[in-house]
Amino acid sequence: MSQARNYSKKREAVLEAVRSTKCHPGARWIYEQVKPKLPDISLGTVYRNIKVCREEGLLASVGVVNNEERFDGIVEPHQHAICTKCGSIMDVESAAPAGQPSLNGFAVDNRRTVFYGVCAKCSGQKKGFKGFGRLVGRFGKN
Repeated sequence: MSQARNYSKKREAVLEAVRSTKCHPGARWIYEQVKPKLPDISLGTVYRNIKVCREEGLLASVGVVNNEERFDGIVEPHQHAICTKCGSIMDVESAAPAGQPSLNGFAVDNRRTVFYGVCAKCSGQKKGFKGFGRLVGRFGKN
């Protein structure tokens, strides 16, 4: 049985910062958002609280983009599109994949799909272009 953790104002602030945006932030962005509200917080504390939130299933890692691990407040399985020019990460709205592939007795616990390409902003096309299918979220920060 796992031990319940005590409430932490700093952990709550970290979690809220990630959940309040669709930009899939890194630890430094989270730190910059939380620091004005909690001046005594350190970047190390942000990293530790991200780790706790991930362990508790409250945050998910999207992966490393431009040498920085990025996080998502939506922990339900969904797809992402990552721009290879600017590094923006977008949620992709799509139907659930049709069934699990046959993997000869291998039990799949999790599945992640990531699309890589160039976003509409970087390609100079209109915002509603069809490059990734239907995208949800905004480009850049917050």
